[in-house]
Amino acid sequence: MKTIWFVRHGESVADRGEATENPQFIFLSSAGITQAGTFAERFPWQPELILTSPYLPAEQTALKMIARFPEAATGIWECVREFVCLSPGRFMSTTSAERQPALAAYWQREDPDFVDGPGAESYRQLAARTEHMWELLSRRRERHILIFSHSRFISNVLLQYYHPGLAAETYMRLFPREKVIPPCTVQEVQVFQ
Repeated sequence: MKTIWFVRHGESVADRGEATENPQFIFLSSAGITQAGTFAERFPWQPELILTSPYLPAEQTALKMIARFPEAATGIWECVREFVCLSPGRFMSTTSAERQPALAAYWQREDPDFVDGPGAESYRQLAARTEHMWELLSRRRERHILIFSHSRFISNVLLQYYHPGLAAETYMRLFPREKVIPPCTVQEVQVFQ
């Protein structure tokens, strides 16, 4: 059996309502940096593998944990990055609140193949990325794995984990759009192999 802990990154400047440029390069807020340190100090298990999204808030959150467990293998996996459904170029220097109407319109389309523009991906691509992550994890020998990622990605992981084998259209309809996973929250999944 493998135990996989998915951890949402600490509070980012976007979470605080600040305008941002590119989802990949959003910094943690000062509160987020504190949350990451506290999380690393209090995490009760020893991971054998620590993975992180290539997006900055996840990497920044993982650093304290990597320092605490230097014997753990580490990696940056593209497949666990955040789901960017809105084209970043269309929303330069905007806040989460300013992007909210476009985000609501994206989900109302219920089109898993729709791509908003450069730098965005379709929901079907997100679903495929989630499947790819499970494939990669199944090849790993480690039994205790910690993955630092993002709210939408983790929400999708949990959706596909608890409801396997559904069509992308169904997953998109079931996606918990309003639920935001709080910063530095752990979602545990056990995989029997």
